[in-house]
Amino acid sequence: MPSFQIRTNQDELMDDFSIQDERLTDALEQLRPINQLFGGYATTMEVLSPFLKARSQSNQITRILDIGTGIGDFPEYIVRWAAAQSPAINVEIVAIDANPVTVDYAREALKKRLPADLQTKIKVEVADALALPYADHEFDIAIAAMFLHHFAHENAVQIVRSMQRISKHGILINDLHRHPFAYYGIYALTRLLPAVQMVRNDAPLSVLRGFKSSELKSIAESAGLINFLLKWRYAFRWVLNTISVSGR
Repeated sequence: MPSFQIRTNQDELMDDFSIQDERLTDALEQLRPINQLFGGYATTMEVLSPFLKARSQSNQITRILDIGTGIGDFPEYIVRWAAAQSPAINVEIVAIDANPVTVDYAREALKKRLPADLQTKIKVEVADALALPYADHEFDIAIAAMFLHHFAHENAVQIVRSMQRISKHGILINDLHRHPFAYYGIYALTRLLPAVQMVRNDAPLSVLRGFKSSELKSIAESAGLINFLLKWRYAFRWVLNTISVSGR
């Protein structure tokens, strides 16, 4: 029986950069429907869409940094949503990941999945979240979806502090609530459905690496965030943000 009292420090297979074959890429593909089914996209867009709509009223381009992008599915979802608005909302997204294999795969996946005009909205780069190579306020906002749980407290604080540094209008973090229902639910689902071994291992482990509300509050406060909001959302997700809806 796993413990839900403290965060586990056990590494996920996806954090092993020596895995460079279809074990990794197949797992990245399977995370897309999981994010769709369990509210990953909806949780992010609940905060992001009012901000983007407010910015669009003054015809401003919104520049977004997506940290730990994986296959690039969150940027893909955002640019599709923005293009579907009337009138279309202008966004530019820099999507980063520390794993060069993941970045190469994300670039090819986006070329296959997106029309040419939307491909230009996303730039995928290799970059380390612990050493963001961007200037202060270079982006309007920074987001991290299903990413922060990969890091222990001190490194998580460093990442959040850097996200705030490079963003003009705040940050958005979407991550997991460490809870028995979440753990056993995803454990059962990844065994009932044809999930690959990396997903079967990492999905339940991600929950054990997830957060209680007090832990995310501690990270935010240690990073110097002011006036942040922390809310629980379906299914067993936290959304923490410092974004003003006005978009000014």
